[in-house]
Amino acid sequence: DSPQELGFGAAVTFGNFLFAADTKWINWADADGYEDFDWDDQYVFAVGGQWQALPKLFLRAGYNYAEHPLDENNGFSPAPTSVQGKSLPGYYYETFRAIGFPAIVEHHVTFGMTYEFTPNFALNLGYVHGFEETFKEKGTDFAGPSTIESKLSEDSIDFGLTWRF
Repeated sequence: DSPQELGFGAAVTFGNFLFAADTKWINWADADGYEDFDWDDQYVFAVGGQWQALPKLFLRAGYNYAEHPLDENNGFSPAPTSVQGKSLPGYYYETFRAIGFPAIVEHHVTFGMTYEFTPNFALNLGYVHGFEETFKEKGTDFAGPSTIESKLSEDSIDFGLTWRF
């Protein structure tokens, strides 16, 4: 299930420039399906701007920050942990959290553009870069002291066509 969210945003226009800011709270800790993974609630902050460079060309840039939601469980033990009704040894549980759900990137930058060929048809391009973050857990597995580490950076390109009818 998706977590409940509460958000607020505002935008203001100055001539050919649009500036927007948003913040939202995401209630991961109480969302069905996430409570077994020790996710904390998250606050997301975003700012962005758009410049209408030509009558049909819009250029955009933005920045987003959110502390990752994974709760740090340093000092885990081999004792089993219940995950959606199944028992998982502590080491496997932490490995699953760090690698299976690596939602650890905190800083993102975005760039995009729209070109309107006609009032009813437009081309949209976007790029997102998530800067590398590392998540590390230390504890004890069946063989003794252990460290689990996950690193993640992200790059995404979006392409879309808009057809208004």
